[in-house]
Amino acid sequence: MTTHTGIATEWLPHHLVNRHKLGINRQGKADHESGLYQHGTDIQRMASGEVALLKGEGWLGNQNAGLVHRSPAIATGNSRLLLTLDFSS
Repeated sequence: MTTHTGIATEWLPHHLVNRHKLGINRQGKADHESGLYQHGTDIQRMASGEVALLKGEGWLGNQNAGLVHRSPAIATGNSRLLLTLDFSS
């Protein structure tokens, strides 16, 4: 994954994520209200142009440890060019 232009992907370090607040368990609340993380400073951000391999839960040996990441909100009038490649089995 890489962001060529615009704001880049945000992610949370594994040890700072409350995985019980992912998906339906967030009860429709925004990330910062759901308890997914404790502090706004927990959120890390890639820089535009950096390349990352984001391993999900389906990656061998990575069960229950997929990287929690998101595309950040983009301000009106701004744009973003993101490239992702997904492996298939």
